[in-house]
Amino acid sequence: MDMLYYIISFLVIINVIVFVHEVGHYLAARKIGARVMKFSIGMGPELCGFDDKRGTRWCFSILPVGGYVMMLGDADASSMTTDDELLNELNETEKSQALANKSNFEKMLVAFCGPFANYLYAFLVIIILSISSGVPFHEPTIGSVLPGSAAEKACIIPGDKVLSVNGQRVEKYRDVVRAVFDSTDEKVHLVLEREGKQLAIDVVPDLIEKKKIFGKNKKIKQLGIRSAEPILIKKTFLEAVGYAFCECLSSTKEILAGLGDLFTAKRGLDDFGGIVHMASVAGDIAKDGNLILLIMYTVTLSLNLGLLNLLPLPVLDGGTILIVFLEQVFRRKLNKKLLEYIMAGCAAFFIFIMAVVVVNDVLRIGCVSSFLSKIFG
Repeated sequence: MDMLYYIISFLVIINVIVFVHEVGHYLAARKIGARVMKFSIGMGPELCGFDDKRGTRWCFSILPVGGYVMMLGDADASSMTTDDELLNELNETEKSQALANKSNFEKMLVAFCGPFANYLYAFLVIIILSISSGVPFHEPTIGSVLPGSAAEKACIIPGDKVLSVNGQRVEKYRDVVRAVFDSTDEKVHLVLEREGKQLAIDVVPDLIEKKKIFGKNKKIKQLGIRSAEPILIKKTFLEAVGYAFCECLSSTKEILAGLGDLFTAKRGLDDFGGIVHMASVAGDIAKDGNLILLIMYTVTLSLNLGLLNLLPLPVLDGGTILIVFLEQVFRRKLNKKLLEYIMAGCAAFFIFIMAVVVVNDVLRIGCVSSFLSKIFG
């Protein structure tokens, strides 16, 4: 029953942000006069749907993760290749409605508006929550200390507020997590505030071995602390606008930093969460019944989806923008066959990455990790 709860929570959240993303593409296509043939939530064969008066098919597909909008003349859901036979059969009016016959600027605009919609969603939701209920904020305050942990040995207690880590000032709890992870010294120097007084403490983090099926086991640093419950902070409209902008910018920097760590081998794929991890987080928040945290989780995922889709890789919106830009620069279409091979290769690469991340997600599950430890030692 719990598993079903987690799955439903995840599917609702992920499909909300996918819908937002695809609406961005849809509205941009409508704006430039391109005809949208299909708007699908989910991938694969259609389950159910309806046709609107403009001829767009709105539907749910059998695989409930992801989605797409398909334009008139497209050969696939990515809108990166065209169905030349179909385009040749269209009359002049229909040809003018095909995305393939629009200007390069208009094509780039349609591709860009999907990620833009994700950012706009996050921006507006943060403003609305800031004015109405208040936005959740995790202060760098310690909520609990794990028994026998490095933090307990260093006499850190619940209620301590972290002011800085290794001389780096922190403003929120995730700054503490990031600073400890980035630390290269054996000891982590903390400046805490306790009962109005400041005290400096050196902590030797516990090195927790993380077992992996592939590659060497990895050791990660842990202090053994947990954050306190978030507080809700209300803001005026102008404050909310500024805060929303700063949060979107801050999240973008964090995502880019994570990608940078991945490409420089500072972090591995096993440090990133996939759909199993997202489902777990969504389910935990939903079970606690905290609607505001659940909404803010959609904001986090929306920003991730928006930024990752801007990466200049084929099958992503950023790849479409790059290819159209190159076609504009060189004043000629890229070889269609070559483009298909590149797309197939990138699709295979993404499937592999997703598979590895999902495997690592499963390995994080306690019972699975314990079972594998008995087998592999």
